[in-house]
Amino acid sequence: MKHIFISHNSNDKPFVRQLAKSLSAFGINCWIDESEIKYGESLIQKISEAIEKIDVVVAVISSNSIQSSWVRQELDWAMTKEINQRKVVVIPILIDKC
Repeated sequence: MKHIFISHNSNDKPFVRQLAKSLSAFGINCWIDESEIKYGESLIQKISEAIEKIDVVVAVISSNSIQSSWVRQELDWAMTKEINQRKVVVIPILIDKC
């Protein structure tokens, strides 16, 4: 089973929920912050651990996400993994004109 981390801005959550649902129908396990991080847990720690364990990061690119420092940080972690493993780890999905 493939494991995917979906990097996104919270304003794009409706699209992300539908994407995760669609991917799950194909047997793909999607990591989304709202279902994986519990109150009181370290956001930075949980996200960095998740990116280390996944197969692919799907970057939801929107006018919201390009302004997000969190999305930038997640993609920095993912790109570091991509460089170290010498394989494609980050797949962008453009959802609006930005």
